[in-house]
Amino acid sequence: MKKLHGFENEYLYVLPSEVLNNFTFSDIVKQLYITDLGFYPKAKFHFVHRDNGAKEWILIFCTYGKGTIRSSNKTWNIESGQIALLPPNKEHTYFSSDGSPWDIFWVHFAGDAIEEYIPQEALQGDGFLVINKLESDETQLIMSQFWQMIKSLSNGFSYQSVFYTSQVLGMTLAYISLHSVLPKGSYTMGNEYITRAVKFIYDHIDEKVSLSTLTKELDISKSYLSRIFRQTVGKSVNEFILDIKMKQASYYLQDTNLAVSQVASRLGYEDPYYFSRIFKKSIGKAPREFRKKT
Repeated sequence: MKKLHGFENEYLYVLPSEVLNNFTFSDIVKQLYITDLGFYPKAKFHFVHRDNGAKEWILIFCTYGKGTIRSSNKTWNIESGQIALLPPNKEHTYFSSDGSPWDIFWVHFAGDAIEEYIPQEALQGDGFLVINKLESDETQLIMSQFWQMIKSLSNGFSYQSVFYTSQVLGMTLAYISLHSVLPKGSYTMGNEYITRAVKFIYDHIDEKVSLSTLTKELDISKSYLSRIFRQTVGKSVNEFILDIKMKQASYYLQDTNLAVSQVASRLGYEDPYYFSRIFKKSIGKAPREFRKKT
């Protein structure tokens, strides 16, 4: 007996295109958005085969038990703590183990800026990617992010819910990218410092944060943090901080009524005129012009 869904205590959300089309006004949502999301516990007899793949990228996260994933020419045995990425429009099959049925979180996603979120290892290959088994604390982190997305959509498909889930998914994909590019055997050290650095940046988004701030907080050298950041994220620390702040600024300008001075203050800029210059240099439009255009 093969089953696509219908498992006891499952969560399953499908966002109709009619709903997603209502949010095309948002440049941020268009960059990355979820089309389907779910959690299947003890998914005995779970089996999916698609001759031509799905239209979207698929992320599968196994948190218990075992399963199998197949492309047209390769097979992966999946167990608890592993993550698999499946590309769109390519044949694939995945199914749960009979003896030890898996628990899986899964999500289908797409977006105009999808290549910014997909690990280079997948983009440079055939798109299929399986991440080595995560540590216990890392598994808990990814699980919590999936539950945040599920909880958000359980309240309905409002713009705020769709926006929030897209941002959480972005963080999940960024974390996966770290695992895909860090040298084997260096995951713990690299992820420890970069994850702590990224968390500090988000937690102190309303403050002035720099490379010096982070190295003092993490008690490591500037050269070391700069190197591992460039290797894993592909940007310098300060470029990453600026990018995060400008994306948040774009959201405030586009989806709130905050004054430019208030936006600047929320992002740690004491001088709103300086913030406006930085925003224009990064985005290509002054804050007020950006707000009018969007």
